[in-house]
Amino acid sequence: MLFSVLIYASEDFIDALSPEEHQEMMKKHGAFHEDTKTNKNFAAATKLMSTGTAVTINRDSDEFVVMDGPFAETKEQFMGFYLIDCTNLEEAIEKVKILPLDHGRIEIRPVEYFEGADFNNAERLVINAS
Repeated sequence: MLFSVLIYASEDFIDALSPEEHQEMMKKHGAFHEDTKTNKNFAAATKLMSTGTAVTINRDSDEFVVMDGPFAETKEQFMGFYLIDCTNLEEAIEKVKILPLDHGRIEIRPVEYFEGADFNNAERLVINAS
């Protein structure tokens, strides 16, 4: 079963980390990557660019309105997500405990529909968009 692992944190908090603190946080992400790849749970990973690069689109009658930034005014921002393949929710929860949870939140949600690469039988496509 596929599970989305949605990561929320404060961009201000992340930006204020020292290089050493940031490296330590990324080590935990690296450990999660290695664990899920080694155990054939890994499906996809995405790190989103800052909310300052986002636009929100909505519809007002027949007009489409494009606004700068995210729609939600929150203390935490959606930072990125993983897609993992686990037997059940309990296994997904155990996997996620590897990630840095000292700040922010992680939401695990089952995926109802997925269309994309056959991640069980194909090479991973890695794109660095920055």
